[in-house]
Amino acid sequence: MKGDVKITPHKEGVVLISGYAKLPANITSEEIYHTAVVVVLVDMQMGTIVKAEYSAVTNVAKDFVSNLLVGYNLNDGMDTLIDRFNRTYFGQAKKAIITSLKMIYSKYEDLLNNDRT
Repeated sequence: MKGDVKITPHKEGVVLISGYAKLPANITSEEIYHTAVVVVLVDMQMGTIVKAEYSAVTNVAKDFVSNLLVGYNLNDGMDTLIDRFNRTYFGQAKKAIITSLKMIYSKYEDLLNNDRT
């Protein structure tokens, strides 16, 4: 499985970036977690998400989101990734996940800009 990539914390160029957003009321995930949290490991040299995790109640949802993210190159921007979610994910947390991903992308861009200065 793509999400089973072993990344050591000291691997050069790999960073952890997280994003979060409020979940809609009255869904199971909201009752347990209150917020959607997406965490990714990004190879900063390539811009590729090498591992991803999502705070969902079911393993199916966790795996689905992870599989959509792993291998995606953040250098390609967010439009393609958001389109991918809009075409394939029909869970109640869609908006919260997309907001989390936008936060991750913003942090990624900040990291790139800091490296260039």
